Amino acid sequence: MTLIVIGLIIGIILAFLTVVFENKAWLVPAFVTPLLLSVFLSTFTIISAGHIGVQVTLGEVNMNTFNEGVHFVNPLSDIQNVDVRVVKAELKNANAGTKDLQVVHTDIVVNYRIDGTKAAHIYKEFGLELEDKILLPAINESFKAITAHYNSEELITKRDEVSNGITQALQNKVAKYGLVISEISLVNFGFSSQYQAAIESKVIATQQKLKAEQDLSRITVEAEQAVAKAKGEAEAIRIQSQAITSQGGKDYVQLKAIEKWDGKLPVTMAGNATPMIQLKD
Repeated sequence: MTLIVIGLIIGIILAFLTVVFENKAWLVPAFVTPLLLSVFLSTFTIISAGHIGVQVTLGEVNMNTFNEGVHFVNPLSDIQNVDVRVVKAELKNANAGTKDLQVVHTDIVVNYRIDGTKAAHIYKEFGLELEDKILLPAINESFKAITAHYNSEELITKRDEVSNGITQALQNKVAKYGLVISEISLVNFGFSSQYQAAIESKVIATQQKLKAEQDLSRITVEAEQAVAKAKGEAEAIRIQSQAITSQGGKDYVQLKAIEKWDGKLPVTMAGNATPMIQLKD
């Protein structure tokens, strides 16, 4: 339609010139040609990839939309390109209360897109400024609603569950506006500085307790091993003593000496080798 308006303006100018310069027949085609060209160019439009074309004719939205590509249209219509690709919205410094009355803060990043099948309805009823008017308030409300069902510890240990809950709650809120939620991320998640310090102290105390328990277990095992070793040595001494007493002390001592003998006979001052075993006739 813009091209038609431009053509009309050019035509009016040329018509004025025709009146001023009488008998100038060449001005007639000069007037008609740009007008016809403008009308012709206004009969088709190109819809970019990842967009849906919404046709508005004299202020009225046509519910029949155009997919990407080249299309013939009413030359009196304007075409609004609606982006239906996945885009990112971010809510900074969101705050909410937990089940145990702690304050949690985070940045929330949401990937979403406009449902292409509802593009004409969305444009007619809500316009295209959906992020500020609809999405961000819905994100904040969903975050507060889901967080209230968990205590501070569960928000850490069940983070995926919390994110899924927020995603579902948000999708339920914005579905009627033709928005589709793809993914939610909780970024810079944390608590108040006082509570954060308390958590860190608890973690340190837990780690120290665990280390003490491990040290106690190690000492107990080492003590049991020492006792078992001592008992074994005592039992060995008892058995050896009993053998010396009950089996003939002299023979037993000689047997132990043979076990330790290196095969060399001891030599006396006179130079004679003395056998360790006394041979009897």
